[in-house]
Amino acid sequence: MKLPIERARTLAAARLIGPSPLPCRCGAPRHAHRGQKRSGGHPATSCARYRRDPADLLLERAQTAAHNRLGDDLAASERTGRRRRSRRPKQPGQWSIGASDTSSCRRAIWYREDPPSGYVPAPVDRRAARAGTLIHDSVSRRRRALYPWRLYEQSVTLPGLDRPSRYDEYDPVTGVLYDYKTAGDWKWSLVGDDGPPETEWDQTQLYALALNLAGERVTEVRIVYFERKSGADEEFARPFDEQAARRALGRLTAIATALDLGTALPRDRSGPSTDVICRRYCPARVDCWNMLQAEAVGRSPESYTLVTDKADIEWALGEYDRHRAAKSAAEKAQNIARALLDGVPPGTYGAYEYMHIAGRLKDPEPDTAARVRQLEAFWDNQPNERPALHELDYPTKRTRTSGSTQVRRVRAAKRGAPPARGSQ
Repeated sequence: MKLPIERARTLAAARLIGPSPLPCRCGAPRHAHRGQKRSGGHPATSCARYRRDPADLLLERAQTAAHNRLGDDLAASERTGRRRRSRRPKQPGQWSIGASDTSSCRRAIWYREDPPSGYVPAPVDRRAARAGTLIHDSVSRRRRALYPWRLYEQSVTLPGLDRPSRYDEYDPVTGVLYDYKTAGDWKWSLVGDDGPPETEWDQTQLYALALNLAGERVTEVRIVYFERKSGADEEFARPFDEQAARRALGRLTAIATALDLGTALPRDRSGPSTDVICRRYCPARVDCWNMLQAEAVGRSPESYTLVTDKADIEWALGEYDRHRAAKSAAEKAQNIARALLDGVPPGTYGAYEYMHIAGRLKDPEPDTAARVRQLEAFWDNQPNERPALHELDYPTKRTRTSGSTQVRRVRAAKRGAPPARGSQ
């Protein structure tokens, strides 16, 4: 590599302006070669045919790369990886459904596998997914170095599904299967309160079922979350549950059967107005929710798509009123509970953490009422005894903001965990 780099440097220094002459390996420019397409030989250098100088090609790539942004490079790498993985096309009647689809909207699967005529996927924001992939690859590489006996990124087959699935990590000695997940703010908060959603447990149990059917011993499945922002991690574990895995497999094979029958699958998400997955990450959102048509008539995509007659409107009004009443009752009950906590010392109580944040003094601000009283008092004086306005020391006041009560659940990964070493 050193020789092409030095040669590329020489070419860059010699070409101060203008396009490249596309030199051949013989050193002569392309236009000096014979033939209509300048692909023939060059007698002066005893060159038999034109072959571009690798150093010139390297120079061209280096100059182009100098203007590329990191995000563009990651997107290009991702596109190359997707093309490489999809080289073998599906056969007629095959559906690319795998264990990872346990969390997918069935309608999105239908658009992906058997899209309607004229469907054009909408662009999606893949930046968070790319960051997750970088973290995932780094974690896998480091754990490979630490635990070389474990199996990583292996394909497994589930009966009834055409696409092989890939698990993250499996220890054949202990029988533990690991699945990595990266989390942003919203997902990290959700996992902290409730632990992994059941759909993600189903995905991991399906990997374990595939290994079990292949003759491997699986005793436990674990889901490991890594928060992208802070680098914190949490781990959750469950025993391998074959019955739960088979129920999840039955749901996926039912989707494949519906596709075989040409059935349009239902939506599982609330829509782009209220669901961030629909709004930012689903390529089918524009067609699925008729977003362009809804915008043209001034309605929400959900209203345009789902509310079609007066009965639908009546039902939606009833739902709105029911939840409004429930919200009012919940706020009243919350205020009653807040009064019960008044004066309770902050701390951890079972599954909850309690904290009271005292109010603070605001910066001084003009006291309008006191200023009026001051001016009225000076008005009783004789005109020659009244001070000039610019000489007055206007009164100010400092107010205290009200305190706040914070109650939050102890993170799910820490409930029932043994106390940290050195704690009382």
